[in-house]
Amino acid sequence: MQRQPELDRMLGRLNLNTRLALKGHWLAFLLLCASAAGTEWPANRWIELRRDERGARRGSAVRYVPDVRAFFLWGFFDDDPDLPQEHPLMEVPEYDMVTFDPDVGRWTNHLPKEWQADWSKRLPLAYIPRTYAAITTGSERTLLRGPTDELEGAPRPDLNIVFDQVTYDPSRHALVYFTGGLTAVYDVLHRRWADLAPTHHPPPVAGGSLAYDALNRQVVLFGGGHVAERGPGGRVVGYTGTWVFRGNEWRRLNLKVEPSPRMNTRLVCDTRNQVMVLFGVDNQHEYLVDTWLFDLKTETWRRANVRGGPAPRAGHFTVYDPETGWMIVGGGYNRHDLTDMWAYDVAHEEWRKLVGEVPRGFYTSADYAPDKKLILLVANTRKRGDTMTCNVLYPVRTTYAFRVEKETILAPESTVQAQGPVLKYTPRESFNETKAAGKQPGTPKLSQLPVNQWTELGSLNESTPLRTWGSATLDTDRSRILYWGGGHCGYEANDVDAFDVASQAWQSLGVAESPERLWDHGVRLAGVTFEGAPWTEHGRRIYAYDPVSRKLIMVHTIRFTTGYNPPALAGFSADRSVAPDALLNPSSSYTRYTTWSFDLATGRWELLGAAPLGLDTLVTTRHGVMAVNVHWPSRLNDAGYLLPYRRSQPPRDTAIYLFDTSQSRWTRLDAPQPSPQNLYEMTSLAYDSKRDRVILHGGGESRDELWAFELTTRRWRNLRPKVLDAPGAAPPVCAREAAYLPNQEVVLAFGRVGINSPRLALYVYRVSDNSWTQLNVQMPHRVGLDENIENRAMVYDMRHDVVLLVLGEGSDTGKSAVYGLRYQPARNREDPAATPVLR
Repeated sequence: MQRQPELDRMLGRLNLNTRLALKGHWLAFLLLCASAAGTEWPANRWIELRRDERGARRGSAVRYVPDVRAFFLWGFFDDDPDLPQEHPLMEVPEYDMVTFDPDVGRWTNHLPKEWQADWSKRLPLAYIPRTYAAITTGSERTLLRGPTDELEGAPRPDLNIVFDQVTYDPSRHALVYFTGGLTAVYDVLHRRWADLAPTHHPPPVAGGSLAYDALNRQVVLFGGGHVAERGPGGRVVGYTGTWVFRGNEWRRLNLKVEPSPRMNTRLVCDTRNQVMVLFGVDNQHEYLVDTWLFDLKTETWRRANVRGGPAPRAGHFTVYDPETGWMIVGGGYNRHDLTDMWAYDVAHEEWRKLVGEVPRGFYTSADYAPDKKLILLVANTRKRGDTMTCNVLYPVRTTYAFRVEKETILAPESTVQAQGPVLKYTPRESFNETKAAGKQPGTPKLSQLPVNQWTELGSLNESTPLRTWGSATLDTDRSRILYWGGGHCGYEANDVDAFDVASQAWQSLGVAESPERLWDHGVRLAGVTFEGAPWTEHGRRIYAYDPVSRKLIMVHTIRFTTGYNPPALAGFSADRSVAPDALLNPSSSYTRYTTWSFDLATGRWELLGAAPLGLDTLVTTRHGVMAVNVHWPSRLNDAGYLLPYRRSQPPRDTAIYLFDTSQSRWTRLDAPQPSPQNLYEMTSLAYDSKRDRVILHGGGESRDELWAFELTTRRWRNLRPKVLDAPGAAPPVCAREAAYLPNQEVVLAFGRVGINSPRLALYVYRVSDNSWTQLNVQMPHRVGLDENIENRAMVYDMRHDVVLLVLGEGSDTGKSAVYGLRYQPARNREDPAATPVLR
């Protein structure tokens, strides 16, 4: 292009500040000048138009509105790393709704007309749903709020994540949004929001897509998850079906055939062939590659008969070009970012490879302006120099354009190959028992482990990912460590890993489902997975092995959007409480307590029923799984910090329950009585099989008390053990992990040497004389034993008489390592094993 002289002439007319602002964007500026002069943009090339250091909207789609010939963008700002999670208002770098005119080349606030003068000088604060580390999920309740003391001016909805659940409805001259359970419209001509408040509506899915059906003058919703609905056979699943919105009511279509559940892919309308087209998907287990068509005349789905096409993906852009009749897709990701472009021809049911390399972004969205033959793409990226590995924000918004020219857009000599799904996670392979019998070189024999010394155990295959803030339990029938959890800053999938103690090999059990990548190591996932399983979270002590059913039993809270009360979980204990200092009540989401089993033979989760409110700390006993209602979140203020504890405050009813597998319900074993108080997430439980009692470590003002619940008397008793290391010294503060060794009649427990101390040590509680002693053992240098890092899990395998410790390598996203220890009690106080050693 010979356009530089034209650029120089245009720049010469501008002031210095404007010229400096345009430095580095000369090509984009030239194209804007060319557009204004009536010349065409370069064809079939991606051009960067603008880069804004702030303004990216996390997981929110851009849409073209032909009535005003501009692109619109609304949604949650991915902006402020210091945003307090307890505050419902935030300062914004631009207005809630912005527009982009390619001929102008910048994003412009689309302010309410009556507030344009005032808000042009100072933008109002915006209401936002609940956040954690400046991130929200899209499943928090969205409200359309009118003027209040805190929020001035015109009614506006809470800024939430919308994904592709927005479409332009030309009959209303409005953008239709479905987010956080809210069905709202934005009138683009009058710049006004309205809550349509339908009497019946879909469950508050996140990650789905809306598309306008011009034939029937209605909006179609498909896809999305993070709900809990009745699925096939009555099983609770994390998706819904196909819905249409017409007039002012939602209606679910009763269809025999529908695409499999999916999220983070856009549904577009092919007006020429009167169908809607859907390609690609994140189905939480795999990235799929299928193409589906929704017939607008019959309102039925069918899978397209295509032989090949793009690689499987999610997060790609999808637009429809009415001139070519093509659905155009590009970018996205599977295990890697993708930059290719493709067109799907409905009439011929075939894919065609296109030229062009799509710009990368952690999240991208695009739409098509038919009058300009222009695809406008918005990409969210990190700030330069950002080195965060958790709670990562993507505030930079880069805007690109691509002009479609049919004659030269097809890639030359492109071959269309058959594609198959891609797993999101590769399962750890099952160990080969024949090879395991011989062991690999360097794999220590358990019977020869040194006494009172941690020894790293070998693994015959790839190690398992570290499960952040997670405990473990022992499959006592098969001598396997069962390891589950992860979540915030760590592993994202919900499969169970099993470490076979005899062979020292890992195996993954079950389907590994994980949220779409926009979640990005976040928290507060809502609903259940597509398969009807619990989402992963910090494992703490929420699961234990059940020797009665030979399954894993878990108590898991399911989060729901406020206002969404799924019939499938009616009657389940709901926690709608807020912290004493909360600014909003009710909150934008709440939780229900549920009980799950995981079948170790089939790898399948099953929702068994409800769980008592606050039940969250489990232990294996010979009677089955028992649990205590620690209810640790209730100990926090709204900012997530511990509330002060005073002995004078009213006692809580600490209760212990036994899970009856035959009835799938919890039975309380004790009556209200003096019991452990001030419990928190570091509380540990161990089962004393010799005396048939549960030992609890972690009550009291300093969380260093030791209690026992006697099964015979069904009474709690404060044991008040003496401390032998330094007579009169305080006992260890609980640190979650504890195991009972019946042959030695001791409890090994991790503890801290003071309530505010970062130093961890391994302690021995000796039942015979009711005493604590710190064990002289060198701790492995791994993640989980460092200050404020809780990535450790400890169990005891009686069959091999070995204590097992799972720790992390490197970081929260690293691999795990297993250590073994053969414990031997000290014979006297001079024995080195009894000498206290502090880390």
